[in-house]
Amino acid sequence: MKSPPWLATGRSQVSSVAEATSGETITERNERMTAKVVAWIEANLGRVTAIERQARWRPAWFVEVDRKGSSLPLYVRGARDASRVVYSLDQEAAVLQILEAHDVPVPHVYGMIADPWAIVMDKLPGRAILANIQDAAQRRALLSDYMDFMARAHAIEPAKFEAAGLTMPADAAEHALSWFNGVEDIYRAAKKRPEPLLEFVVKWVRANVPTQGWESRFILGDPGQFLYEDGKITGLLDFEFAHIGDIAHDLASIRLRDVPEPFGDVGGGLLRYEQQSGKPLDMALIDFHTVKWVMCTPLSLIATLHDPPAVPDLLQSVEWFHQYSLIGIEGIGNMIGVRLPDVDLPPASPSRYGPTHNVFPAAIRTLEGSEAHTQYKRDRAAAIAEYLRRADAYGLAIEAANLDDIQALLGERPADWRAGDAALEAFVLAAGPERDADLVRLFHRREMRHMRLLEPVLYRTKTIRHLDPLPEVLGRE
Repeated sequence: MKSPPWLATGRSQVSSVAEATSGETITERNERMTAKVVAWIEANLGRVTAIERQARWRPAWFVEVDRKGSSLPLYVRGARDASRVVYSLDQEAAVLQILEAHDVPVPHVYGMIADPWAIVMDKLPGRAILANIQDAAQRRALLSDYMDFMARAHAIEPAKFEAAGLTMPADAAEHALSWFNGVEDIYRAAKKRPEPLLEFVVKWVRANVPTQGWESRFILGDPGQFLYEDGKITGLLDFEFAHIGDIAHDLASIRLRDVPEPFGDVGGGLLRYEQQSGKPLDMALIDFHTVKWVMCTPLSLIATLHDPPAVPDLLQSVEWFHQYSLIGIEGIGNMIGVRLPDVDLPPASPSRYGPTHNVFPAAIRTLEGSEAHTQYKRDRAAAIAEYLRRADAYGLAIEAANLDDIQALLGERPADWRAGDAALEAFVLAAGPERDADLVRLFHRREMRHMRLLEPVLYRTKTIRHLDPLPEVLGRE
């Protein structure tokens, strides 16, 4: 298959938000970006009859086009923050073309917009998230169909994707750590203070890399995202993390997608893949890739946590950081046989400034906004205010409990949370594997406390999610 013409440009990934001109407001920038999207579409495809900015954290638009008298619905997918990716948006477009050529249902790509950097593709009919379906049998049927399509994608010769710019792993370690190496580089460059949990997991992942026989295949990267209508899948979505690696990565990702968007019968879906592909499920390998992949999210978010941007989506990043850190620790616990009990918040210990913090959530929610994107930003800002209100009430007690844990481990109580994190990170880096169980228990308690703090403002599931042991999921205990 000939490479699409935009791959020849050599364009690197750029920021998800176009550079602002001097004195330009966010609204003005959005209007400028939208105008450029309209101009490209009308120059290449037809007259734009309607355009709407999608209410989400990355730039994207729904567009209706009059094309020779027929209506053409489009979706324009902008680039995310360059600090969080390894492959570029043009490579994602190339992946979509290859999949379409091999009868995997995906949006058709019409081309790339240079500014703002974006893919122009079909807007597929249907809706997302199986949890919205009440009928369990229908959820199982759709998940089974999805696993069939994933098996079909895995069967495509990986050299076709290598020709589109995806990297072929050179050895077993590179194969097992697909994506992880690049994300760790992002983490190292952005880290500004001790991160004992992340250092523990990075060390554990690298000490437990599988070295058995390996076969590189095309990997969807972040699977489980698709649209459905009338009981049928209309298309698979989101291939920005697609790469060449181990199919166990994608099977692990199905477990992880179930965290924010519950599928229902995950075990049934994995067993369906086993049947359809003819490849027995390697539970140890899936467990490893579960830990490896889930921790890529908090590793990639460290710049946002250490130097928070003034954006309404900030709390989503905080939630992802702690929810997926919790899942990663639970995954290691499952693999090494550590039982992890539930953890509650310590009693509240609000500061003298608590009454002021209490005012902000309701005050922000009263702000008026007519457009969906404006309402989205208002509601997310109110959620940040509620999180900060709770942090004022419970923060001191949480840090005291964390210091109690460090004192029990090290025999000495650090002066404050900064000293505690530094001492704990030093311990992690020096410790042998015989201390893994102790550290898993400690980090689980820390993450559970923060998740309890976040619980009332969790964005999608509204509840803390946990990682069930894979034998239980598959019914193979």
